[in-house]
Amino acid sequence: MTDIDCNEIVGDKEATKATKTTTTTKTTTTTKKTKTTKMINRKAPGRSHDRAAGIAALIAGLLLTVSACGGNGDSSGKAPSVTPAEGISTARTTQTQVTSAPENSTLSDPAENGTAATGAFSVTGNGGAVDARDGVYTITGSGTYTVTGNLDGGRIVIDPGEEDGQVTVILNNAAITCRDGAPLSATGGDKFTVEAAAGTYNVITDGRNPAENETADGELNESGAIFSACDLKITGSGTLIVTAGFDNGIKSKDDLSVKDVTLKVTAPGNALKGNDSVTVESGKLVLISTGGDGIKTSATDVSSKGKQRGTVTVSGGQVDVYAAQDGIDAAYDAVIGGNATVNIFTSKYSGYESQAQAGNKLYLIVPASVYSTSAEYYAYFYNGGSASDDGNGRWVRGEYETMVYNGRRASYYALALNAPSDFGSVVFCIFGSGSAPSLSAATSKTAGESINTAMNAYLIGASGGGSISGDWARLSSGGGNSAKTAYSSKGIKAANEVRISSGSVSISAGDDGIHANGGDVLENGAKGAGNVTISGGSVTIVSADDGIHADNEVTISDGSVNVAESHEGIEGNVVNFAGGTVFVNAADDGVNACAGNSRPLVNVTGGYLDVTTPSGDTDGIDSNGNITVSGGFVIVKGGSSQGGMAGSIDVDGAISVTGGTVVALGGICETPGSGSVNTFVSSGTSFRAGEYALKDSGGNLVLSFSLAGSYSSIWIASDGLSLNGSYSLVRGETETVLEWAQTASTVGSAGHNGGPGGGRPGGRW
Repeated sequence: MTDIDCNEIVGDKEATKATKTTTTTKTTTTTKKTKTTKMINRKAPGRSHDRAAGIAALIAGLLLTVSACGGNGDSSGKAPSVTPAEGISTARTTQTQVTSAPENSTLSDPAENGTAATGAFSVTGNGGAVDARDGVYTITGSGTYTVTGNLDGGRIVIDPGEEDGQVTVILNNAAITCRDGAPLSATGGDKFTVEAAAGTYNVITDGRNPAENETADGELNESGAIFSACDLKITGSGTLIVTAGFDNGIKSKDDLSVKDVTLKVTAPGNALKGNDSVTVESGKLVLISTGGDGIKTSATDVSSKGKQRGTVTVSGGQVDVYAAQDGIDAAYDAVIGGNATVNIFTSKYSGYESQAQAGNKLYLIVPASVYSTSAEYYAYFYNGGSASDDGNGRWVRGEYETMVYNGRRASYYALALNAPSDFGSVVFCIFGSGSAPSLSAATSKTAGESINTAMNAYLIGASGGGSISGDWARLSSGGGNSAKTAYSSKGIKAANEVRISSGSVSISAGDDGIHANGGDVLENGAKGAGNVTISGGSVTIVSADDGIHADNEVTISDGSVNVAESHEGIEGNVVNFAGGTVFVNAADDGVNACAGNSRPLVNVTGGYLDVTTPSGDTDGIDSNGNITVSGGFVIVKGGSSQGGMAGSIDVDGAISVTGGTVVALGGICETPGSGSVNTFVSSGTSFRAGEYALKDSGGNLVLSFSLAGSYSSIWIASDGLSLNGSYSLVRGETETVLEWAQTASTVGSAGHNGGPGGGRPGGRW
């Protein structure tokens, strides 16, 4: 199965019926352990019994069943340094002792190295006019303008008049503070560039109060300290400090790019948001989101010039993200390459978990049968017994955040709303695209009701005839792991693909480290691919849930990957290891191939894979389909107490090893089937910490490995084992642990009811 950002809805009325249960069954064929997470419940005060029963039936359909798929670390805000204690080398390849990927050093706070300007304020430039009135400097022509000095209580507005106008503002020791609008705002033109001049220190402060500045449409309220309705570029070799009191730090409705600059952004919303794209080419960036995401895009359509929108790209420089929620949230792809260094800390690791929990985020859960990309979804907050457009209420637009799953199928869209805290009632409305929100213009709406503060979501049951019916619910993250956050706090998340080709990435996340959604219908008409591809670079992950999760395929072909801490290590419907060095440490299963749109598979064709899980109901490698190994070196340690139900390697289908080497320590579930390389099996043999070497009768080293803990049972399948050869496994210099003659393709005993060779090949004992 796949956890697929397994969001679930839980409530309070039937909690005793809905708590997580774990059932374990065992047969002599293919029955597999099943874990069932919390069921969806709800409670809505004042509802009639019939209506509540109807919603209960709807929600009961969202029971999430997880079949054999599914560590907390330092919460100081700095990823712990992890060096795997267990390494391996083999005489049959050029593989040498493996060390962990290095932990990246984080940037110092650039705000500690400068003083905000205090001198006289001025805007000078050529190519256009500057209109200064009551502290508002309006640039009405294309060209380059230099800003210097201190402006407290004013702002700069860019509106060159012509549609293709391009304006560059050079900040030359400038400080701008505004409390009733975006300090720097481009409301027109084609391209807006903000440049921090070399050697200068510049400060932009948005002092707006969120409660006083929310408008009907979040896209039109200058929702950033630096805001642009057109393409926005932040550049220069100076320093720029941006602090937002209202929503985003830096926001572009089109493309946002950053180059060269030393930049610190602090915001209650997203630190950087470009609706169409965000690109970091170079520079030193410290991005802090106290209640939202570090970097975010929202569009997934294709431009008139054929450009796919929604991608976040980091191709150079260093980016340190401290986010209450997701580090990078890409509406389409997340791409990291070049010489980029990326450090991401989310949730408790960022130091801002309490702000995220204390936020007033409210979700509108829309069934797939109701949801439309051409519609707009709003909530109207008000006080009093009935709703009216009397100017005393507030409209808030819902923004897509994630999917809610019914089993393995995405059935609901979760739209997030920043709910104001000073209203007690709400009407949820659906509008046609581009409609100005008003109660009379809504195509469908709820009747209006008191906000249920015990819940964080409203689940639409039906929509038709101008009315919406539903009930209050609670949205939380599922997947059977209570350590992860109830909201999305992933390191890198994308709705289509995550691709890392080079550079250095370090992630400490309160949710999945890397996550790719698949199957959702995007604005371009295609479905999200749901793939994670790592083809180079260095990746280190500490996560409270999955280290790497893809709804479709995970492929690692080169580079260094160290999942140092996780609940489940690497999970996808298909998991490919084609090269590189991969370490996985997981509290539950290490590598999972889960049921999805195609037969699940773990496929190893090259590289080095080292998986460690604790003893108990865990699997080092678990496939709900097959496992195939044709090259590379695999060592698995885990699941040593369960035997046939959980162990080093567990499959529903078959294990095929036609090349390379597999060393599996722990409980024995299955061994390689017919057609595989020579295999040795020993059940019940104890292994303790130490250095181990496998040698042939001539004393030649076949392979070696080291253990930091104790394990029972082992099987070894390797193209280095020759038929009729004699072998000894030695611990240290002199302690012989095992000796055998490879008199058949499979020799030894797997225990259970199997004899030499482990019973039926590839089966279950």
